[in-house]
Amino acid sequence: MKRKFLILGIGIIIGFGSLFSPISTTVQAAGVNNQLEDKKKDVQNKRSNVQSDINQTQNKVNDINAEQATVKAEMKKIDLAIADTSNQIREKEAQIAETKEEIERLQAEIAVLKDQIQKRDELLKERVRSIQENGGVISYIDVLLGAQSFGDFINRVSAVTTFMQADKDLLTAHQEDKAALDEKEAIMQKQLDGLNQKKAQLEEMKKKYDSQMAEKNNLLAKLNKQEEEMHEMLHELEDQDAILAAQEKAIKKEIEAWNKRQRELEEQRKRQAAANAATKANANATGSVGPMPTISNGVFMNPTTGRLTSHFGQRWGTFHSGIDIGKGGRTGSVPIVASAAGTVIRANYDRSYGNVVMITHVIDGQVMTTVYGHMESLSVSNGQSVAKGQLLGYMGSTGHSTGPHLHFEIHHGPWNGGRTNSVNPLKYVSY
Repeated sequence: MKRKFLILGIGIIIGFGSLFSPISTTVQAAGVNNQLEDKKKDVQNKRSNVQSDINQTQNKVNDINAEQATVKAEMKKIDLAIADTSNQIREKEAQIAETKEEIERLQAEIAVLKDQIQKRDELLKERVRSIQENGGVISYIDVLLGAQSFGDFINRVSAVTTFMQADKDLLTAHQEDKAALDEKEAIMQKQLDGLNQKKAQLEEMKKKYDSQMAEKNNLLAKLNKQEEEMHEMLHELEDQDAILAAQEKAIKKEIEAWNKRQRELEEQRKRQAAANAATKANANATGSVGPMPTISNGVFMNPTTGRLTSHFGQRWGTFHSGIDIGKGGRTGSVPIVASAAGTVIRANYDRSYGNVVMITHVIDGQVMTTVYGHMESLSVSNGQSVAKGQLLGYMGSTGHSTGPHLHFEIHHGPWNGGRTNSVNPLKYVSY
């Protein structure tokens, strides 16, 4: 919406420039035409620069988008790596849990083995004490010599051999069980240490991936911000280009219509001159209509004939924003004309001004406004183009008025309710 208003405003200003510019001579018209051509070239050059900036900015946006795509692809790889690593960590945790369960089972077996070893230790200690108390090997000889018969001897030999072998087997089993215990403990501990080490490596790897992902997220955030800034810059440049395009289009239109406008104004002047001549002739014949003001060479001409009755400035405790020109004792209708060429922006009745005409002019690039108040009647309408010296109506006393006169104002810029742009008309006209 803001862009549309801005473009519309530019178009209106340029349009006013064409409609309101006064043309007094062919040389002046040609000069203004050349100025329009120069303005068109200037706008075209500016637009070319803006379009170049647009292309450069778009290229930057494309580069940022490409970098964004690369970062997103890298983030996808890291994301997959994090997922895979997390899965491996879960697998290792499951293996560690299984290994711990196996160790618990082993510890239960170890407890049984320890109990058996303890019982064997007690048995062996008992045997040793028995041997020591009975004199060691001699006790076995006593057993053999105490046989009552050969058969008894054989039985005793077999029994002694069995006891000795049992002691030997007991010692061997004792050593094997202790070795098996140590081996199982070592294996399971090594396996558990390996799993914990692998899990620690995976967790360290995941930290590394998380750090890389954080860096990529920061980089992507920066790229997104850069892209946003580039798009904002691109929109601003497009706004400028649109405004310049509207200016170029408007200037081209003005150049194309310039010659036609000059011809129309010339024809209008001729018709106005004829009308003025007819009015003068009719006035001379009947005496009912006063003479038309003489068209002067200045920027503004006197809008009517008569006598200055009130000046610009403080009056009766208020500020008088124009001058008053009275009939000066004359009878009949007194013509009021456009002080300069322009476009009528208001031609109607106002409670204060009465019948009033307001005309906007563009003079040397400056927007100016003239006001004609208290007229008896109106000869123009809103939006009408008028030439310098063209009849607007006749002097009257409508609105807040103490008698027939013309209230005439000149404003630098548009007219406003506070009349803050008003200037002393005597700077431009003479009475």
